[in-house]
Amino acid sequence: MPVGQPDAFGPPPGGQPVAPKRSKLGWLRFAIPVLVVAVGGGLFLFNYFTGTGNAQAGDCLSVTEFSRTADEPKKADCGAPEANVKIAARVGGDEACPQGDYDSISMTGRISYKLCLAVNAKQGDCLTGYNSSTAGYQKVSCTDPTKDAELLKVANVVDEAVCEGTEATHVRSYSTPPTTICLKVGK
Repeated sequence: MPVGQPDAFGPPPGGQPVAPKRSKLGWLRFAIPVLVVAVGGGLFLFNYFTGTGNAQAGDCLSVTEFSRTADEPKKADCGAPEANVKIAARVGGDEACPQGDYDSISMTGRISYKLCLAVNAKQGDCLTGYNSSTAGYQKVSCTDPTKDAELLKVANVVDEAVCEGTEATHVRSYSTPPTTICLKVGK
């Protein structure tokens, strides 16, 4: 055996042991799981705060479509133009909404629940998509040719009689919170 070379039984006499070579990518085995957990947690928190996971009565949403295949509604500031519905109640997945003309969206997953939704608009607002059975209505200018509903009166009581004396052709009332909306629906 040549002098100075390690043999199968250890370092050469009088020589230093040779350190095993380390992989330059060994740190990845720790970094990848940490990155996966961080990204997953970030996506959960984003959905929790912008989706309906923590939505409660009084919160407003932007709903583009009322169907099972629609994208999940997004939380929106109640004064924003895209905030077309307000959550009147959040009930268990199998429970019925309170008495009234609510739209509803059922959310399924780890926790199933139903959001009972009221129109988020004020007197004088106009809507498009109101006559659709699935499209989420959107606020538009009252001069917009696509307009199909105008809110003539909004009252904080459940009484269709508040619409008498208006040009209302349609009335929506909600028991929670007590509200009656008088609409002039066209098309």
